[in-house]
Amino acid sequence: MDTRDTILDDRYETIEGHLERDRDTVIGLWRGQIGWQDQLGRMYDVFYLGCPFGQPLLRLLRHRASGEIVGTIGAGPRPMLWQGHEVTGGALSHFVVLPGHRSLKPALGLFRTMSAAGLEHFLFLYGLTNASGGAICKRARFDVPAHLQRHVRVLRYRNYAPRVLPGLLGRAGGALLDGAIAAGRRLPLPRRRSVLHVAWADTVDPRMQALWEQSEHGDGLSTARTVQMLKWRFLGLPAIHRRFLLVAPAPGAPLLAWFTCETNVRAPEFMTVTDAWFAGGVREADRRAIRELCRMGYEAGYDAIEVRLAAAGPVLEAWHAEGFATRGQQPFFTHGMDPQRIGTGIHITDIEQDG
Repeated sequence: MDTRDTILDDRYETIEGHLERDRDTVIGLWRGQIGWQDQLGRMYDVFYLGCPFGQPLLRLLRHRASGEIVGTIGAGPRPMLWQGHEVTGGALSHFVVLPGHRSLKPALGLFRTMSAAGLEHFLFLYGLTNASGGAICKRARFDVPAHLQRHVRVLRYRNYAPRVLPGLLGRAGGALLDGAIAAGRRLPLPRRRSVLHVAWADTVDPRMQALWEQSEHGDGLSTARTVQMLKWRFLGLPAIHRRFLLVAPAPGAPLLAWFTCETNVRAPEFMTVTDAWFAGGVREADRRAIRELCRMGYEAGYDAIEVRLAAAGPVLEAWHAEGFATRGQQPFFTHGMDPQRIGTGIHITDIEQDG
């Protein structure tokens, strides 16, 4: 089969990448552009060579005159649940065009080539991307059935207050607020005693899949949270101090909730909740569990907690009721499925990121 595809700028051509042969080429394109710069090999090997759900797709952009490979994009299979059935979506990933070739036509041509190839292998494609990638998604006429809203709760005010109050007032105000919070947490009030068992875990607990299987999934789109998926996504791909917070009524009992937590790579004082699941599934989130998450995040020394998700109203309301405020949003781009059908009851978190 001819692996060359027609694109909008005849100075370039797209070619089909070979996962083993083109490993070093792709990693070279990533260097200085995206990802964990000290773990690019691990990123590639886990996402492209070690994916347990099928073979990812890889496309490369070649400059005809020089023969140089100047861009790359991938699409990896993701097991997802939709309308009660498991389907395979394609996660668009690692879209890079080198700066000297970063004009609209070659980038859009590479993107459209992968879009066409992806729909031959997956039921639909999706992408969570930065502003530049989002502009390409819009030009390629991707749909936006939902937005991931970013929700933040401040745990300590030492760094937050100076942003909103000037000079000494900000520093003093933050110190006073933190002192009051610390004193309040030490009060031996009965309402502060949790009846739940909460513990950190460094590995995926089988009870996490059990909770997923026994909870309400609805008819909307959501990633299938199996042990295999959780291990591949959260133990294989890079992170800073990633671990799981397990919430149960007693030690060893079936879980009521779990959270995947990690230190934010750009703001280490933030704890990022990459994924979370509750006994209420897509219908509701347990406020008691969110409260325990905040307590454990505080005790771990974080200044704030952030979580990004597209979810049903009652789920979002539970986070808001526990002090989380909305701080921006990111579009969830899709291609190949009716956005009205895919968006009804959708539940998307950062588990859908390419890692």
